[in-house]
Amino acid sequence: MAILVSTVLTNVKTVLNDAGLVHWVQDELLAWGSEGQVELVKMKADAATKTVTKQLVAGAKQTNPTDAIEILDMRQNENGAAITPCDRTALDRFMPNWMTTPTASTVKHWMDDPNPEVFYVYPAQNSTPAKVVITHSFVPPALTANGTLGVRDIYQAAIENYILFRAFSKDAEPASAERAMAYGKAFYG
Repeated sequence: MAILVSTVLTNVKTVLNDAGLVHWVQDELLAWGSEGQVELVKMKADAATKTVTKQLVAGAKQTNPTDAIEILDMRQNENGAAITPCDRTALDRFMPNWMTTPTASTVKHWMDDPNPEVFYVYPAQNSTPAKVVITHSFVPPALTANGTLGVRDIYQAAIENYILFRAFSKDAEPASAERAMAYGKAFYG
């Protein structure tokens, strides 16, 4: 079941005691909710995942799907052949030319990279590169008043906590700073 953004907004407005959105505007709450979704996925990659088939390019160095935050798994080639994670240091040590010797169009191993936009495959792909099945976390779509959350339903309370953290951080009332810290702690842990 997808959680309606309107439900989240109703819950937040109740805590803020601002049902008519006099003090806070809806666009602001939606922007904070969208921001909270991205923060959540950066902390908990399982909050927004998808599995896609990606066409590789020739060579060992590949780029992540455009909306990917982190690759969680690369399980198989499109033809069904399994792919396993590999230690790049071991390949570098025992096969120093592995990146420059394109030998196949079926991937056996994949390696993450410190650059979050890049990964490597072994063997390096030839001129007819493989398609691989990748599971990755992604940047959820921005919240809209009539839409649904872009993260898994179990994270509804986390998104509400983030919106309340940002709302109370903005408020100038004396007790708001403490409330902001409490909601921030509830979100960030």
